[in-house]
Amino acid sequence: MKKNIVLFTFLLLSAIGLEYETQAYTTGSMSGSGYGIVGLSALLALLYIIPALLLIRSLGKKWQTPASSLGVALLGGLFISGWTSGLANTYIHEWVSTSFPNTVISYLENALAAPLVEEPLKLLAVAFAVYLVPVKKLKGFLLLGITAGIGFQISEDFSYILSDLPEGFSFTISGILGRITGGVASHWLYTALTTIGLALMFRFAKAQKAYFKAGLFYFLSAFVLHFLWNSPLTSIETDIPVIVPAMTAVAVFIFYQAYRTAHKIDQEDLSI
Repeated sequence: MKKNIVLFTFLLLSAIGLEYETQAYTTGSMSGSGYGIVGLSALLALLYIIPALLLIRSLGKKWQTPASSLGVALLGGLFISGWTSGLANTYIHEWVSTSFPNTVISYLENALAAPLVEEPLKLLAVAFAVYLVPVKKLKGFLLLGITAGIGFQISEDFSYILSDLPEGFSFTISGILGRITGGVASHWLYTALTTIGLALMFRFAKAQKAYFKAGLFYFLSAFVLHFLWNSPLTSIETDIPVIVPAMTAVAVFIFYQAYRTAHKIDQEDLSI
């Protein structure tokens, strides 16, 4: 009974998200040129979406992660985490604008609000997947985080396409190209870190504190990395781009360490 309630909740929230995410395209309110720009932007986004989904499918088979669990995580990230975080960010922006105008909080609003809102809501997609179709291996948890993050990333990309549209063709296309290159270390990575971090903390809360501490580090790293990415630091321009590449390198390095931790523990479990 409980699982049926959770399944219905997942389906309801996903259906709301589907309507919410597509209503801008189905009402006929955009001009013909607008639809053309959206179509071209979508084709560009597919340059990373298709390879990412194929890689997830391949890793799912290799890491023995149920395809249905990955499907729930993907749909949850795409149609639940996306619209709920969008609404939450809107309400927070209105509150900050009214309560803290021209302050440090308003200056750092995006950097502060985005990780605190988006990371928990992306984990909601993972939670649905784990509850409805459980996984056993830590690398499975890692992959669920990646998948939910990719779903959210796709949702956010299309929301940015819509918000950039009034600025014209060049601005919209450059925006999606920038998000594609920035996606090397973006939401898929953050959600992977929060997911594996929580999995390690829950599993090793009472034993092997080294793994618990590693999980805590990975979990908190996602929030810090997300904060830095949304902070004014990324707008600093230098002759040779350093800041954003450095952030990307650090993020990928931490993710690699998280993968090594998950792989090591999975191997230890096999040897028992």
